[in-house]
Amino acid sequence: MLRSILATLIVILGATGALAAGGEKPVKREYPVFPPAPYGQTQEEVAVKSAGCISCHEKTDSASMHISGAVAIGCTDCHGGSAEHFRDKSVKPGSVEYTGILKKAHVLPLYPKTWHWPTSANPKASYTLLNKESPEYLRFINPSDYRVVREGCGACHMKDIQAAERSLMATSAMLWGGAAYNNGILPFKRYVLGEAYTRDGEPAVLDSPVAVTPKMAARGILPKLYPLPAWETIPAADVFRVFERGGRNIITQFPEIGLPNALGQLQRLEEPGRPDIRQSNRGNATGIRVAIPVLNIHKTRLNDPHTWYLGTNDQPGDYRTSGCGACHVVYANDREWVSSGKYAKHGNKGQTITVDPTINGEHFPEMKGEKGHPLKHAFTSAIPTSSCMTLFALHLDRKSVV
Repeated sequence: MLRSILATLIVILGATGALAAGGEKPVKREYPVFPPAPYGQTQEEVAVKSAGCISCHEKTDSASMHISGAVAIGCTDCHGGSAEHFRDKSVKPGSVEYTGILKKAHVLPLYPKTWHWPTSANPKASYTLLNKESPEYLRFINPSDYRVVREGCGACHMKDIQAAERSLMATSAMLWGGAAYNNGILPFKRYVLGEAYTRDGEPAVLDSPVAVTPKMAARGILPKLYPLPAWETIPAADVFRVFERGGRNIITQFPEIGLPNALGQLQRLEEPGRPDIRQSNRGNATGIRVAIPVLNIHKTRLNDPHTWYLGTNDQPGDYRTSGCGACHVVYANDREWVSSGKYAKHGNKGQTITVDPTINGEHFPEMKGEKGHPLKHAFTSAIPTSSCMTLFALHLDRKSVV
């Protein structure tokens, strides 16, 4: 029964992805192969992989993002790109020559207008843009994104990556499963839906990395999670449907919203309890006969995203990146000490305090105070409560919640 239902429901989420780029067509690019970060290397090798980057960025908060100085990682180990292009001190930031060096050293996006390139600030309301963009660029801007995190962090943190991808912070299985069962979308109390994507942004099935024993299952561990089906392809068989068929006098033309009978013949008698009003005479899942709960789950997925996507980056409390960095890279989101601790003094507008002059406004005054940047180029294990609220509490308040 499970296989037959899911075989009918699960489809590729390509339609919503097309909207993520705001109509912009992708730039044709060919990317070189950037090798994954190694498990270990010498400091001399690290210096070579960071030399060109430092010639422009000059300084940063934590070169390896880690507090420990024992972590030997160069810039291109994490981000990709090229460290072989250098900027001479005589080259002024913003000049044509400077931009030429930047283009050679950086990985360039497929959707530069949507990313507001060359700024590195997270765009507002990016929705499924991460699924449309190239993995090479995603790694460049955020090596901790789940689609590419194995290349940047997998040599040391593979177990953590597998756990993070399967956590509720990533899969949203509790919200999807509860909404699917309570609204009659699926007949399963034990959840079978969860959010995950491949490296190329396609919907993925999540398998447990170990065999799930009966004891593990009794504790709620699931063997497999399937992608969420697209809302426009699901039969409208839920509790929010109005009368399925309407009366016997339904005409063949497709009605306008608010004008169910284009001939104006509402005075014709209908069967008791089955009026033609507000009905569509098209088949299930066409016209206005769609599964509204599934549509709302998709809205929640995009407007209140979990860790597979960027935060909406459009208001206080919503500034964050995707993947592991959604928690371990702190953004200015909350001015309250009780929930933001030592980060409260930095405000709630997603502005940075980095020492990097290419980001903090020293080299580019127009970028000073720009929203959508992390506080620092550094990981932290001191994650504030406000970061958790960014991921979960908004689901209780936003308009898109089922």
